[in-house]
Amino acid sequence: MAHRSLAALTTAAVVLLAACSSSTTSTAASAAAASVAAPSVAAPSAAGPQVCKETTEVGAVTVSIVDFSFQPADITAKTGQVIAFTNGGAKPHTATLDGGQCATPTLAAGKSDGLVFSAAGTYPFHCAIHSRMTGTIVIS
Repeated sequence: MAHRSLAALTTAAVVLLAACSSSTTSTAASAAAASVAAPSVAAPSAAGPQVCKETTEVGAVTVSIVDFSFQPADITAKTGQVIAFTNGGAKPHTATLDGGQCATPTLAAGKSDGLVFSAAGTYPFHCAIHSRMTGTIVIS
Protein backbone atom coordinates (compact mmCIF):
# COMPACT_ATOMS: atom_id res chain seq x y z
CA MET A 1 0.00 0.00 0.00
CA ALA A 2 2.84 2.41 0.93
CA HIS A 3 4.53 1.64 -2.39
CA ARG A 4 1.37 2.61 -4.34
CA SER A 5 1.03 5.86 -2.36
CA LEU A 6 4.67 6.72 -3.04
CA ALA A 7 4.19 5.95 -6.74
CA ALA A 8 1.08 8.16 -6.89
CA LEU A 9 2.90 11.03 -5.15
CA THR A 10 5.88 10.66 -7.47
CA THR A 11 3.60 10.73 -10.52
CA ALA A 12 1.82 13.82 -9.21
CA ALA A 13 5.14 15.59 -8.57
CA VAL A 14 6.40 14.80 -12.08
CA VAL A 15 3.17 16.09 -13.62
CA LEU A 16 3.28 19.29 -11.57
CA LEU A 17 6.94 19.92 -12.41
CA ALA A 18 6.27 19.32 -16.09
CA ALA A 19 3.35 21.74 -16.02
CA CYS A 20 5.45 24.42 -14.29
CA SER A 21 8.41 24.08 -16.65
CA SER A 22 6.50 24.23 -19.92
CA SER A 23 3.68 26.30 -21.32
CA THR A 24 2.25 23.20 -23.00
CA THR A 25 1.34 19.95 -21.32
CA SER A 26 1.55 16.62 -23.06
CA THR A 27 -1.49 14.38 -23.42
CA ALA A 28 0.11 11.82 -21.08
CA ALA A 29 0.77 14.47 -18.43
CA SER A 30 -2.81 15.74 -18.77
CA ALA A 31 -4.16 12.21 -18.35
CA ALA A 32 -1.95 11.62 -15.31
CA ALA A 33 -3.08 14.91 -13.76
CA ALA A 34 -6.71 13.98 -14.34
CA SER A 35 -6.22 10.64 -12.59
CA VAL A 36 -4.76 12.43 -9.54
CA ALA A 37 -7.69 14.89 -9.24
CA ALA A 38 -10.45 14.18 -6.73
CA PRO A 39 -13.51 13.11 -8.73
CA SER A 40 -16.10 14.42 -6.25
CA VAL A 41 -15.04 18.07 -6.41
CA ALA A 42 -16.66 20.07 -9.19
CA ALA A 43 -14.31 21.93 -11.51
CA PRO A 44 -15.08 24.66 -14.01
CA SER A 45 -15.54 23.48 -17.56
CA ALA A 46 -15.49 25.73 -20.59
CA ALA A 47 -17.42 23.17 -22.63
CA GLY A 48 -19.69 21.80 -19.91
CA PRO A 49 -23.02 23.10 -18.66
CA GLN A 50 -23.24 25.70 -15.89
CA VAL A 51 -23.84 23.73 -12.66
CA CYS A 52 -24.53 26.78 -10.52
CA LYS A 53 -26.21 30.13 -10.95
CA GLU A 54 -26.82 33.20 -8.84
CA THR A 55 -30.40 33.97 -7.84
CA THR A 56 -32.35 36.48 -5.77
CA GLU A 57 -35.03 33.87 -4.93
CA VAL A 58 -35.78 33.04 -1.30
CA GLY A 59 -33.58 30.21 -0.09
CA ALA A 60 -34.65 26.80 1.15
CA VAL A 61 -31.25 26.59 2.86
CA THR A 62 -29.96 29.63 4.72
CA VAL A 63 -26.41 30.65 5.54
CA SER A 64 -25.52 33.61 7.74
CA ILE A 65 -22.33 35.54 7.21
CA VAL A 66 -21.29 36.71 10.66
CA ASP A 67 -18.08 38.58 11.32
CA PHE A 68 -15.65 36.68 9.08
CA SER A 69 -17.27 33.25 8.82
CA PHE A 70 -20.05 31.40 7.06
CA GLN A 71 -22.54 29.85 9.50
CA PRO A 72 -22.80 27.01 8.76
CA ALA A 73 -19.61 26.60 6.75
CA ASP A 74 -20.55 23.07 5.65
CA ILE A 75 -23.80 23.26 3.71
CA THR A 76 -25.95 20.41 2.41
CA ALA A 77 -28.72 20.93 -0.17
CA LYS A 78 -30.45 19.18 -3.04
CA THR A 79 -30.28 20.10 -6.71
CA GLY A 80 -32.65 22.96 -7.44
CA GLN A 81 -32.73 24.25 -3.86
CA VAL A 82 -31.68 27.84 -3.35
CA ILE A 83 -28.91 28.42 -0.82
CA ALA A 84 -29.42 31.96 0.53
CA PHE A 85 -26.47 33.87 1.96
CA THR A 86 -27.30 36.80 4.27
CA ASN A 87 -24.60 39.19 5.43
CA GLY A 88 -25.19 39.83 9.13
CA GLY A 89 -21.89 41.64 9.59
CA ALA A 90 -20.67 45.17 8.90
CA LYS A 91 -18.14 44.31 6.17
CA PRO A 92 -19.05 43.30 2.58
CA HIS A 93 -18.72 39.62 1.60
CA THR A 94 -19.32 37.19 -1.28
CA ALA A 95 -19.94 33.47 -1.61
CA THR A 96 -17.73 32.42 -4.53
CA LEU A 97 -17.10 28.86 -5.72
CA ASP A 98 -13.38 28.05 -5.64
CA GLY A 99 -13.50 27.01 -9.30
CA GLY A 100 -15.07 30.34 -10.26
CA GLN A 101 -18.22 28.72 -11.74
CA CYS A 102 -20.52 31.21 -10.00
CA ALA A 103 -20.79 33.61 -7.09
CA THR A 104 -23.09 35.94 -5.27
CA PRO A 105 -22.54 39.63 -5.90
CA THR A 106 -20.80 41.55 -3.13
CA LEU A 107 -23.25 41.60 -0.24
CA ALA A 108 -23.34 44.75 1.90
CA ALA A 109 -24.47 44.53 5.54
CA GLY A 110 -28.01 43.15 5.77
CA LYS A 111 -28.19 42.09 2.10
CA SER A 112 -28.96 38.58 0.80
CA ASP A 113 -28.43 36.64 -2.41
CA GLY A 114 -28.41 32.98 -3.35
CA LEU A 115 -26.90 30.18 -5.38
CA VAL A 116 -28.79 27.28 -6.94
CA PHE A 117 -27.14 24.10 -8.27
CA SER A 118 -28.28 21.84 -11.09
CA ALA A 119 -25.73 19.06 -10.53
CA ALA A 120 -24.81 16.94 -7.53
CA GLY A 121 -21.28 17.31 -6.23
CA THR A 122 -19.02 18.87 -3.64
CA TYR A 123 -18.29 22.57 -4.18
CA PRO A 124 -15.68 24.33 -2.04
CA PHE A 125 -16.33 28.08 -1.74
CA HIS A 126 -14.87 31.22 -0.19
CA CYS A 127 -15.40 34.95 0.21
CA ALA A 128 -13.63 36.69 -2.69
CA ILE A 129 -12.88 39.67 -0.43
CA HIS A 130 -11.69 37.70 2.61
CA SER A 131 -10.09 34.50 1.28
CA ARG A 132 -9.68 32.94 4.74
CA MET A 133 -13.49 32.64 4.89
CA THR A 134 -14.18 29.19 3.43
CA GLY A 135 -16.81 26.49 3.34
CA THR A 136 -18.12 23.51 1.40
CA ILE A 137 -21.44 22.98 -0.33
CA VAL A 138 -22.55 19.36 -0.86
CA ILE A 139 -25.36 18.94 -3.40
CA SER A 140 -27.19 15.61 -3.63
